[in-house]
Amino acid sequence: MSFIEEESCDPFLQDQIHLYPDQLVVDAIEVLLEYDGEFLPVYQHNKCVGRVYLSELLWFVTCHDPKYNLLFHKLNFDLESAVKVMKKSI
Repeated sequence: MSFIEEESCDPFLQDQIHLYPDQLVVDAIEVLLEYDGEFLPVYQHNKCVGRVYLSELLWFVTCHDPKYNLLFHKLNFDLESAVKVMKKSI
């Protein structure tokens, strides 16, 4: 499951391509597809603070939720906000 926290996690992923909490969902999907990744770590201030999965981002963008039903609107969420919405939907 995707998560972004304030605590550090998975330091072994440090040399890997990574994402940032304020990165847009559309940009994160593009990076994940470009690197053919199932997931990528999320870094803030040079420490791993989470992990985001491509399958969950695609679900977030395509699921129908009356509160967030516009596709282009969801693509412009930052990762931190998208993960919070996904956690509430579970």
